[in-house]
Amino acid sequence: MSATTHSLLILACLTPSMAATAQTPSCPGGRASTALEQYTWVEPHPRDVVVKQVVKAITVLGYTFADTSGPLVTAPKFSWPTDVIFKLWRGLVYPGATLTIAVEPTGPWTRVRLETRLQCETGQRPPPGHPQDVDFSTFVLSQTHAEASWAIAWPLHHVKVRAFAESCAPLQDGDRKIEVCRQMAKAQPRNPEALRQYVIALARFYRARDAWKPLSELFALEGERTSTYGEVGAAMLGARQFDDARKLYERSTVLWPADPTMPYHLGRAHLGLHAFGPAADAFAVAVRLDSTFADAHTYAAVALAQLGHLDESRRHCAIATRYLETTLADRVAEVDAWLGLAYCAGIVARDREAVSYFARALAIDHSGARATPELVDVISASYAVVGDQPPAPLPH
Repeated sequence: MSATTHSLLILACLTPSMAATAQTPSCPGGRASTALEQYTWVEPHPRDVVVKQVVKAITVLGYTFADTSGPLVTAPKFSWPTDVIFKLWRGLVYPGATLTIAVEPTGPWTRVRLETRLQCETGQRPPPGHPQDVDFSTFVLSQTHAEASWAIAWPLHHVKVRAFAESCAPLQDGDRKIEVCRQMAKAQPRNPEALRQYVIALARFYRARDAWKPLSELFALEGERTSTYGEVGAAMLGARQFDDARKLYERSTVLWPADPTMPYHLGRAHLGLHAFGPAADAFAVAVRLDSTFADAHTYAAVALAQLGHLDESRRHCAIATRYLETTLADRVAEVDAWLGLAYCAGIVARDREAVSYFARALAIDHSGARATPELVDVISASYAVVGDQPPAPLPH
């Protein structure tokens, strides 16, 4: 019997027919909701193991399955989730929710896509005792979705991984990913990619100090490569492990003194450490190597402004803006392009533009847009003048 057939038999035993599903309450005034949240992740287990857990978890939460012919689709459920966070909310009308769960093999592992959809638009506000500026539908949808995803994923975290894919990269960042990557690197001691992914998993999940030993093993295995420095350094910077990133990029600037990206990233590490003088020095090297390096001009402006060198800061911003406006059509998905435009508009009091550009950066990467406080402070000053603005239009 195939794994797929076995999984469907499990579902058939646990799933009532459509005819047996209770009639669902109609929405007040017929106002159906369009609120939707989706999340996709990879579980390092075969599909049949994941399907069994999905069925068990979702059934325990009180849902019944209405369709199992493709993705698993629940009938609408109109009772409040049992999560304690909803204790204050149970005197209100629950808007109803359906779940759609696609469980698809990806090599020896499984990709899970959970979609949570609210049924009704009720027009309610949060209960007394809960902040009243919270949107009812957004909060209820988010918590309903989180409860379902947690119910599926948490028990699977405790299931032993018995088959390894080609790479651990698709897994969610976290301790389990680190452990799976470690096991894969240990099982393939001559595979540099397995070791690289283990190093990156450590760096991305705030354990950069633990990454140095396997990184040295990787260098011994394949030598020191610019691509490895770039990937590992980006992971360290993204996890705000700035001192480790500084050490890495100090080494890279010695190895590749003609590569402007190395002093640029060294400058970003210094900036994260609030070492504005060393940051400005590093950005100066980057723009000396490549005078068209817009992002290096942007962050040179940020560092120089913190040192009180405002004329130099504006000069770098003028150069950055010129190059960013020329290349923006090719960089619409890059948060640093919009941040550069936002910052450089802000320091010359073009406040509406600054807030609009920053709104676009937030739409691309909310946490990344706020990663440099010294940059965000300038945008905040513009926001205080003009308030919210729509995101800047995308270039044609």
